[in-house]
Amino acid sequence: MILVVDNHGFTTRILTHQLGAVRLVTAAELRVVDLHDYTHVVLGHGTAADELQPLHEVPHLPVLAIGAGYQQLADCYGHTATTSAQPVYGQPVEHQHTGCELFAGLPDPVELISYHAWRLHRMDPERFTIHASDDNDAVLAFRVNGTNHWGLHGDPAALQSPAGHTIIQNFLGLASHDATEAEPAAVKTPDRRRYEVYTRTLRGELDTVATFAALQDDTSAAFWLDSASADRGQGRLTVMGTNAGELTQTLRWNVRTNELDVLTGDSLQHLTADVFDYLEAHLWEPATVLDFDGYTGGWVGYLGYEAKQATVAGHQNRWEAPTPDAYWIQPQAFLRYDHRDQSTTLVAYQDPALLDTLEAALVFGPPTEPEALERTEITGQWRLSATEYEDRVGRIQKLLHAGTAAGVCLTDTFSMSTHGIDGLALYRRLRSKNPAPYAGYLRFNTFGDSLEVLSASPEKYLSIDAAGTVESKPIKGTVARSADPTRDAEIAQRMAADAKIQSENLMITDLLRDDLAAVTVPASVQVPKLMAVESFATVHQLVTTVTGQLLPETSAVDALKAVFPGGSMTGAPKHISLETLDVLEAGPRGIYSGAMGWIGHHNTAELNVVIRTVVINGDELSIGAGGAVVVDSDPVAEEQEKHLKARALMDSIAEQL
Repeated sequence: MILVVDNHGFTTRILTHQLGAVRLVTAAELRVVDLHDYTHVVLGHGTAADELQPLHEVPHLPVLAIGAGYQQLADCYGHTATTSAQPVYGQPVEHQHTGCELFAGLPDPVELISYHAWRLHRMDPERFTIHASDDNDAVLAFRVNGTNHWGLHGDPAALQSPAGHTIIQNFLGLASHDATEAEPAAVKTPDRRRYEVYTRTLRGELDTVATFAALQDDTSAAFWLDSASADRGQGRLTVMGTNAGELTQTLRWNVRTNELDVLTGDSLQHLTADVFDYLEAHLWEPATVLDFDGYTGGWVGYLGYEAKQATVAGHQNRWEAPTPDAYWIQPQAFLRYDHRDQSTTLVAYQDPALLDTLEAALVFGPPTEPEALERTEITGQWRLSATEYEDRVGRIQKLLHAGTAAGVCLTDTFSMSTHGIDGLALYRRLRSKNPAPYAGYLRFNTFGDSLEVLSASPEKYLSIDAAGTVESKPIKGTVARSADPTRDAEIAQRMAADAKIQSENLMITDLLRDDLAAVTVPASVQVPKLMAVESFATVHQLVTTVTGQLLPETSAVDALKAVFPGGSMTGAPKHISLETLDVLEAGPRGIYSGAMGWIGHHNTAELNVVIRTVVINGDELSIGAGGAVVVDSDPVAEEQEKHLKARALMDSIAEQL
């Protein structure tokens, strides 16, 4: 068995996939582990400070310390001299090496992606043997003399470290390797309630705008998961429903108090419970199999950013959101519209009469676009002035240069009075001006709330299909489009070739790979599309696709909890990014930066990242926006990017006032 020490890094779990049978422990647990029980030890890259003294007792045990771990291992053996920081996060570093042991069979030099800022130098040859260095004679790999303990600056688990697999195999071959396969965890078979399901299918183009307006009347909560850009080939299925029906459940949760309010039909409960446990335990299933792809029933709603307190071990929120940390509906009846074949399927559980209610709301024909209106001046403000935002970008860059993090996603919030804005009318305008594949509208007037979520999100956070394929599509890289086709194409090409954007995208890709590795079959995490340009109504974006095969004993709810919040909205490593953002941001993010979508039957799910989103909470309207700060960021450009991402939302509001 191999022992892997998690240093709060963001490639540690990918390492466990490469290594095979492992036990994963935190840095703090290393001092109480019996190292004689293991064949190898790997210290992952990260920000936690290890107590490595126990390694002195096992000099012949193969130990590989990576990134920050390589610097900690050197310090453990009395070497502290480093070069000035080399923050080249997400970029290749040439390792000029000896060609033996760790580097056997590799070309010289060999490139490995770097996520660690500092490099060792002037190592004492009496204590250390240097196995790789850079052009400036900084040490990139070493062995502690008289031991089998190794330090490696580069990250062999990074996506663009193709030599990493060979290095890991060479390390495993340094001693007899008698690791046994880990015992598989017991497969979960929840005993869920089952209800008879009734369906009805109608043909013809559906006016989804008019249909939803009719459907949601006289209900206290409603949802519209909207493929607003289906005509662009982005998205296929639109789903809408309400909380009407005796079986329907609507729930609201507060992460700080763990208070969970549940409305079932007309029955109200106030519980103390974890929302994830409740979603898992109270999801019902159809009594007969529905032969549909995608949503066939289950929970629809959102998880707010501050829910991170329940998903990240040891993390405590600094801020409390003004909106509930989770709001979900499990509808008894809903409709699905397939944009490709123009068919509408009505679905009702237990009560077939609800099909008639759904059908009465249908409006067929092409949707009418909202008419263009004169823009009105918006009165509101961001929490941070331009100067304050730029200052915080600079403060993050100091952390990056110090090696504390590789990148941090700084955001801000704009707020204004609603001035009596009709939220649904504003959403109609937003979806027309900025159609997106993972758009949606949620309304909650339950429990005394007046809450609307208007999302034009282009980013898929997490999906799980019936075959157990997990997918995430992180976005890093955003540029405004041009009306001139030639100029527009040039803008997209320049974005795709930008070294800063590529580094930013690769860093988040490795973070997402590591997140998914926690809930997927070893070696199943793949990147079928790396930094593909996707074009939307107002912007081009650089999108990567990461996939994996869900572990058979892991539920969709467990998967969501394991990888939340989305790494594209935090930074890397995630733990230190969250702590940094709680200090530097001027308030809670609330629903923004969370996840919105559905968790359904047969262990399926699809959720977006809540970006490009307007939240109306009572008489206040808010918008969140920001971007990833890396070492090459220009503070002024970062502040301008914040406004670029909010522009389509602001334009829609200005026309609706």
